Amino acid sequence: MKIEIISVSALSEGAEMLLSVRMDNGEGRSEKRKFLIFTEQYLDLGIHKGSVLSEEEFDLLEEASKRCVAIRKGSELLSYSSSSRVRLSQRLRKKGIDRESAEFAAEHLESLGMINQEADVEGAVRSYLKKLYGKKRIYRELCAKGYNRDIISRELECIEEEVLVENCVSLIKKKHKSFPDDPETQKKIVASLVRYGYSFNEIKQALIIIGN
Repeated sequence: MKIEIISVSALSEGAEMLLSVRMDNGEGRSEKRKFLIFTEQYLDLGIHKGSVLSEEEFDLLEEASKRCVAIRKGSELLSYSSSSRVRLSQRLRKKGIDRESAEFAAEHLESLGMINQEADVEGAVRSYLKKLYGKKRIYRELCAKGYNRDIISRELECIEEEVLVENCVSLIKKKHKSFPDDPETQKKIVASLVRYGYSFNEIKQALIIIGN
């Protein structure tokens, strides 16, 4: 089979290249395909219009195009909302990007500073505190989003216990006009607070404040 690049066009002010490739099976049948790659990739491949590609070179071109598409889509997703590297890879796969290209794109974009886990975790913690979540629930939520566990733990360590107790008090008052005397109802309320991520010590302090 003969694989030849029949046209090369610069796009995005020269940042990207669109290549048209014709594949001829030698029996009168041919197929044309187009590949979008970054100019840096194009230069690394060392190809040009008129190049006849080996199967290995064609595979490299196809891989480069998949990575280019994944990086472009990843950049687009990050322009709408922040994401961890793991989460971005998952989002790309849901968009039809293969696993290898998705993971490559997420890692590449992180290396460019487009994914900043420290800043993202800090902002997320502030947001969750406004929702009156306790530490344990915040930790679970951020882990589920794929953020680094060490980064999450360091950020949570900065939260003062007083803030958590105050939030626990606010949550109780938000959901209940008064704390009930019925032991069974009390147990249900405590269980609910635990699900919100509060420790038993924080809950105890909050109840003391409400009782005074």
